[in-house]
Amino acid sequence: MVIFPFFLDQGQYANPLSRALFVNKQHHGGCVIFVAKRITEFSTGKLAERNCKEAISFRGGRIKTAKETPHLANKKNIFSFFAALLILASTTSCSRQKNVPAVTDTSIIQTWLSQGLTEPSVKKIYMEESLPQDAFPLAGTVSHHLLAGAYIDGWFKALAKARKVETFFIISPSHYGLSTQEWSLCECSWNAGEYGLVHTDSKTERELAKSLGVAYDKNAFRIEHGFSTLMPYLAKYFPNAKVCAIALNGEPPLRQSQAQALTDALAPYFTKEKSKKNFLLISTDFSHHGNEEDTLKKDSSSRKFFNAPSANGWFFCVCDNRQGMYALSNIFCKEAGENSGGQKKCSVLYHTNSFELSGEGGDDITSYFFTFMY
Repeated sequence: MVIFPFFLDQGQYANPLSRALFVNKQHHGGCVIFVAKRITEFSTGKLAERNCKEAISFRGGRIKTAKETPHLANKKNIFSFFAALLILASTTSCSRQKNVPAVTDTSIIQTWLSQGLTEPSVKKIYMEESLPQDAFPLAGTVSHHLLAGAYIDGWFKALAKARKVETFFIISPSHYGLSTQEWSLCECSWNAGEYGLVHTDSKTERELAKSLGVAYDKNAFRIEHGFSTLMPYLAKYFPNAKVCAIALNGEPPLRQSQAQALTDALAPYFTKEKSKKNFLLISTDFSHHGNEEDTLKKDSSSRKFFNAPSANGWFFCVCDNRQGMYALSNIFCKEAGENSGGQKKCSVLYHTNSFELSGEGGDDITSYFFTFMY
């Protein structure tokens, strides 16, 4: 039996497990023990599917099964009071979907597509700024919320049109407090459904772990949507590419020494020559939990970096992956050194937010910048 904690992600349609339970206000501050063999809530705004579930206990009592709601992210006053323990039983009579490994098998991690789910239907938005035809993108930012799936697809499509990539270095926040080290790395594969498996670049991942002085931390990847949301799109447009995945604490305050250590470990893979085959992908969402006015203010700050990328410009970015933005800016925006190559430019392919896409949650907005550094 494997026992680990998780915290409900308040992001819009974040996956998985982010809104598996709804607990009435009178129960806040308690601990929910949820026993299930299969939970498949991957960013669709629906509650988790639960097969053969056992009782849900709460302080020795019981609570009712959660009611389905498309926007539990708005219940901030509830989510901020409680954490939950997910207990995954290794032996029960529960049936499983064929070809889906147990959640405890971290060698293959499921994605929304391998679970048979689909992108939510959202409002169409138009491209803000296309990537110049002669541009060679070196790095970029992309959302990890499936609510923005159509635009994740558009971002990967534009990248595939511009260049080939052998290895994606993906930096993502560790959302559920499962990381046991400063940087979590692991050798695993992601099941991208009809597009096959996305594999870790084993040699490079081992090198990064050694450079950062950490052992593999596989538990951090079991339910981490910062990677799993992206993998079907990556496999669709880059079927032979491999991945080096690093999960970390991306929220403020940023420890500069920690961010610099990550930058130093990544920089050798992004020299002028190695950048021809490697790409730095910052998996991040920007403004969180504000209304329209708050979101506009925070996004205006973030746009200062995209309008004029600089080594110190990461500070303007209001996002959930500040350490990743530090690494991006300090690898590619230095005035001198092997990675400089002149002043870098940035294209903002799409800029949108959860309220614009869904029409819901006007007081709890998450914003998205889809960008390329070239």
